[in-house]
Amino acid sequence: MQETTKQVEFQTELKKYEASIEQLKTEQKRVEGEERRKTIQEETKQHQMRAQYQDQLARKRYEEQLIQQQKMNDENLRRQEESVAKQEAMRKATIEHEMELRHKNEMRKLEAELRAKAKVDRENQDLNLEQIRLKASEKRITVLESIK
Repeated sequence: MQETTKQVEFQTELKKYEASIEQLKTEQKRVEGEERRKTIQEETKQHQMRAQYQDQLARKRYEEQLIQQQKMNDENLRRQEESVAKQEAMRKATIEHEMELRHKNEMRKLEAELRAKAKVDRENQDLNLEQIRLKASEKRITVLESIK
């Protein structure tokens, strides 16, 4: 009987150990599950952080592109303004040159007219003098006749 009690005690102890082993296995599975959950949670967190960083980089690149585009637009506008200013200066210079040429031509024309008039006056000087003499002679004759 003592042997059966020992056997019963041994079996009871064995069942306690088996139950304890089962409990440890269950605890180990729970711990593994908890560790897996924590790992997944950390991976998710890392993924989100990486996505945020990538988003920040993309935004920064986009802002830099906008700034670069604005600089290019400003440079193009400045070049266009310079081009317009050069064209305006050339147009103004052309108009001034045309005005100068017109003035010179008018002065030449006036000078030519004055020379021609002076030449005609010189050529007609003899005729004018003759005409004056003739008028004076006629006046003298008229005066002498009126005295007679």
